[in-house]
Amino acid sequence: MKTKAQATIEFSIAFVCAIVFLILTCNLFVWLNHCLVRRQVAYGDSREEATRGNPGKDDFFTPPRLRVFSKGGR
Repeated sequence: MKTKAQATIEFSIAFVCAIVFLILTCNLFVWLNHCLVRRQVAYGDSREEATRGNPGKDDFFTPPRLRVFSKGGR
């Protein structure tokens, strides 16, 4: 009987770890997607400013903070 209980506990721990890993991975990919889109838009805007004679600043984009467990990584 002890081996069945230990197998259940090990499976439960592994299952919870797999779910947490999946959530973290999904939120990371959502965050990366938003960063790439926002960075590209900011870069395009900085290029438009450069064509007007205003070179702008070097750091045209600051990535948002990664929030893992809230707001879908945004």
